[in-house]
Amino acid sequence: MAVARPAATRKLKAYYELTKPGITLAVALSMAAGYLLGLPEGIRGVGQHGGHFLLTLLGTVLVSGGSGALNHFAEWTTDQLMPRTRRRPIASGLLSPRQGLAWGIVLCTAGLAVLLFVDFLVLLLATLTVVLYIVVYTPMKRRSATALYLGAVPGALPAAGGWIAASGPDWGALLVFAVLYLWQLPHFLALAWLYRKDYEQAGFPVLSLGELGKQRVGRQLVLASVGLGIAGGVLGAYLRASLLFILGSLFLAALLLGLALWFVRNPSFTTARQVLHGAYVYLFGFVALSGVARL
Repeated sequence: MAVARPAATRKLKAYYELTKPGITLAVALSMAAGYLLGLPEGIRGVGQHGGHFLLTLLGTVLVSGGSGALNHFAEWTTDQLMPRTRRRPIASGLLSPRQGLAWGIVLCTAGLAVLLFVDFLVLLLATLTVVLYIVVYTPMKRRSATALYLGAVPGALPAAGGWIAASGPDWGALLVFAVLYLWQLPHFLALAWLYRKDYEQAGFPVLSLGELGKQRVGRQLVLASVGLGIAGGVLGAYLRASLLFILGSLFLAALLLGLALWFVRNPSFTTARQVLHGAYVYLFGFVALSGVARL
């Protein structure tokens, strides 16, 4: 038993890692922000809608975790080619591809079943998220660097789903989607720069290769940051949001823009890492601000 327990613990940890906890956390936060922004009463309505919110959150997390497992299954052979991914559960041999596939199907099915009790349109968006992420974006990554612009779509749909779950489909859902879509571009681009050698080794085309790649990444980081500031401002105007929300959103976008401009002047591992950290600061800050938008 002394040997079996560590083995069982490693397996449980491996199944947990299949869900891509970092991405799933970002998806959960995005959904929560959309839900809070969509509630007519704002954060003051969470108590009244708490059960509905938790059900939406549960379904979203299960679908996101299942999609992560399916992505592990779809990419386990290429994961073996990159130093940063070769220790993933399936790539390392700790779990079999069949186990990863089964785990992904179980989680996605459970999550979609939960969302059926939330809202049918939210269920459809979650289904679309899985299809775009696994069936379209994942194979497209091997063929074109522009796949990241498509990959940002399933990443932003949970935010729109949160809004729709709270108040139904309207322009606000599209605006929230736009904010979270644009937020993902600096995040993706910074990662592409940081791990460009790994991606090249595995045969993934990325924008950050060569001198021309530096210019493309820098230019697109700046454009995405500016777009993020505009989208946040338009969302605030649509909501007639509090001054704190509007100024906070603009500040977060300006912070990310400053880091992007610093990368343009000095493209390096350090400045790319700073952009990545700035993207995380934006996400957490936006979620916090979503709670005070209607105060």
